[in-house]
Amino acid sequence: MKKMKFSEMNISRRTMEALDEMGYTDATEVQEKTIPFILQGESVVVRSQTGTGKTAAFGIGLVETISHDRSKKCLILVPTRELALQVATEIRSIAKHHNMNVYAIYGGQGMGHQMSALRRGFDIVVATPGRLLDHVQRGTMHLSTVNCVVLDEADRMLDMGFKPDIDRILRQLNPERQTMLFSATLEPEIRRIMGSYMESPEIIEIGPVGKVAKIDEEFITLSRAEKLDRLKQILASEPTSRTIVFVGSKWQVEVICQKLNRHGIEAKYLHGGKSQTQRERTLREFQEGRFRILIATDVAARGLHVEDISHIINYDQADSTDMHTHRIGRTGRMGKAGRAITFIESDPLPKRPRGGRGGAPRYGGSGLPGQRDRPSPSGHGHGSSGGRSRTPAHGHNVPGQRNRPRDRRHRQW
Repeated sequence: MKKMKFSEMNISRRTMEALDEMGYTDATEVQEKTIPFILQGESVVVRSQTGTGKTAAFGIGLVETISHDRSKKCLILVPTRELALQVATEIRSIAKHHNMNVYAIYGGQGMGHQMSALRRGFDIVVATPGRLLDHVQRGTMHLSTVNCVVLDEADRMLDMGFKPDIDRILRQLNPERQTMLFSATLEPEIRRIMGSYMESPEIIEIGPVGKVAKIDEEFITLSRAEKLDRLKQILASEPTSRTIVFVGSKWQVEVICQKLNRHGIEAKYLHGGKSQTQRERTLREFQEGRFRILIATDVAARGLHVEDISHIINYDQADSTDMHTHRIGRTGRMGKAGRAITFIESDPLPKRPRGGRGGAPRYGGSGLPGQRDRPSPSGHGHGSSGGRSRTPAHGHNVPGQRNRPRDRRHRQW
């Protein structure tokens, strides 16, 4: 199928210049189907896999909308600090030739700098829910002025317990607003948000629910003692690949990284225990290609946008089908092929008794599903599972979407 070019859309010359500089020529399917509705002022719900170009889809739409109506004030809600930074960076690039103020508001950064920025006025704010409400309480952010809102990775925000915050925020926005919701799934809780805060949105579903079709998956059964040697073998055989290795616990992330470095394999690590400054620096260096191997907990499983990741290695299995899908979704992005390798332990360690304090950390201990802006009402453990099967115990097939609303405006691509 022929891809639509951005030059064939109703996009301004200034935005086109920025897209050319970013190397964006052909629109992805989600961009082709979504941008026209955003430019028409329609509210949209988009269900699409990770890595399909959703950020540019709403980013281009917002920049164009504001360029034609400077009264527009846009808010983008995201689940994590890392995603807030990356979305703001991409939108600034799209808006490069427009005079627009785009700010990222997230926890872990001093309030003073953010308050000063907001006082200067904004066109687009990218925010995590908890920190945004901190500014609302202080009076430095007035939600009633926001007449355009994007819920990015809405399913992830719900998983992290942000539903009460999302409700508080949406209730305070300008009622005459354009609302855009982007999600990898359209589960019942997502549909409840649609029913409560959106009126007759365009519903666009693109691609299958679940993993990206262009990812080649391999499952390797081996003993726990064999895992590190097999990891080194794989990394040494792919010297030019950019790779993320997912490990179950912060402690083990650091151990594996150190052992790889001692064997001459350059790697750096990322987990929620690092300071915000350290995490930002590591992500920036990985994005810029200064090193090619990142060892990480599930903090990197969603909201991490890095081009040309060719391999994902699940050193420890994910705790759920959903998390496995988002891990391997870091590769095979924007229509490119990718490869995912999952280690299946033939001799998994028994789980420690609840409340136990003794002994070494168990393999595949609690990883972080994403850095939270504030504690959620309920947590999710992240242990390592394993077995003798050639496929993970939790499986990979995601059931088809059920109970879609009977709406003549519903589109399935």
